[in-house]
Amino acid sequence: MGVLEVSQDAVPSQVHVKLRPHVQEFLESLSKTYEIIIYTTAKKDYAKKLLEVLDPKKKLIRHCLSQSDCVCSQGCYWKDLTCLGRDLARVVALDHTMQGFPAQAANWVPVPPWSGDPQDEELLRLIPLLGQLGQEEDVRPEIQRQFQPCQLPTED
Repeated sequence: MGVLEVSQDAVPSQVHVKLRPHVQEFLESLSKTYEIIIYTTAKKDYAKKLLEVLDPKKKLIRHCLSQSDCVCSQGCYWKDLTCLGRDLARVVALDHTMQGFPAQAANWVPVPPWSGDPQDEELLRLIPLLGQLGQEEDVRPEIQRQFQPCQLPTED
């Protein structure tokens, strides 16, 4: 657990951070296959400080997008994967809710929220699946097959 010193609206505050078990192993493993980009609805200062905890040597995470990179609609922030400038056939988005990616739901792999359980192995469970997806020409049909049986439309 760590404490981040962040500033929100020019007011300094402390945020306590606990990392999900196996997050380092997860990032190290996936960085061999994927370009890892953190995309969060959090403010830039918080996101930057969190990166310092997740990747202090700056070798695993290539980019970080924050709230200012999100689309705001009716007071809600959502992530638009097209702003990455990457081929969406090769983009896998991990999040606990699809609501973060309404325009690109076919790229979304659900990750259950972490309850704080120190025995949690969800990230380890995802490594082989993400390795398999990394071999696909287009990740979206396989993501839909495994996680979204209602068959969401894909973008071309």
